[in-house]
Amino acid sequence: VLTALDQTWHPEHFFCAHCGKAFEDDGFHEWSGKPYCRQDFLAMFAPKCQGCERPVTENYLSALQGVWHPECFVCAECLSGFPSGSFFEPEGGCGHPVTGHCVTASGRKYHPEHFICAYCLGQLQKGTFREHGNKMYCQACHDKLFL
Repeated sequence: VLTALDQTWHPEHFFCAHCGKAFEDDGFHEWSGKPYCRQDFLAMFAPKCQGCERPVTENYLSALQGVWHPECFVCAECLSGFPSGSFFEPEGGCGHPVTGHCVTASGRKYHPEHFICAYCLGQLQKGTFREHGNKMYCQACHDKLFL
């Protein structure tokens, strides 16, 4: 018998909960009390790189609401890395990079002057806008158009 995960097992019954293969020299990984082989554990539970969508297991960068392999976090235009550590998101409501003061809403960044109602074009304040169909509206326009 062998003991693992606070239980006693026959060796022939201790295998990956997903693929059913016996564990090799690299052992097993536990998730919710069940054993998994390394390959299945990474495929099912490891965070995925925002660039290549493969599992992230070691060195990684955390940016833009996700994790990245260092080699995958490159400029979308020229595919170069960021040796200075600085990069820009092409948002802001106008397509130009957001630098300095910005408003973050619904996972996007805006220049304050471009954070406006899609209907009346009045400037919005964080916390007082409504979103509909991926567009931002002031409360009055939202109610008039959608309620």
